[in-house]
Amino acid sequence: MAKDDGKDKKGGGGLVGLIVVTLVALGFGAGFGFFLDGQIKGSAETKSAGKEKDAPAPEAASPTVSASSKIVAMAPIVTNLAQPNDIWIRIEASILVDGMVQGGDALAAQLSEDIVAYLRTAALAQFEGPSGFQNLREDLMDRATIRDRQHIKDIIIHGVVLE
Repeated sequence: MAKDDGKDKKGGGGLVGLIVVTLVALGFGAGFGFFLDGQIKGSAETKSAGKEKDAPAPEAASPTVSASSKIVAMAPIVTNLAQPNDIWIRIEASILVDGMVQGGDALAAQLSEDIVAYLRTAALAQFEGPSGFQNLREDLMDRATIRDRQHIKDIIIHGVVLE
């Protein structure tokens, strides 16, 4: 009878089999990655091309500035917020007015009063997060257009401090 040394000769692939399987898996992974990359880039280019056609030109979004336009500086606005009431806000801003020969300072003072009245009803949560400054700017621009839609073309915020 032959001696059995305890080793079976049933197909183990060994090191060469492991390398082949690893290379095949890497090849499939790389191919799938290139396929997904092409799909994502293709759909992004299609979407951006569609948005470029639909979106207005950036110049159209900005206010029109004529020869009679001027910037009127507003006095710094300092007030406390409604929620929490121990938080103070300071805003330094200017307004872009068009077509006013005189009275820009009076308009800026009236707009400052409107902004103070608005800020006293606002909560800190409205101005937090990534879009908080944009929300503040839009709210102030809404107040400005309510005050004088004909002459006020834009509001320029120089600085905002919350304390």
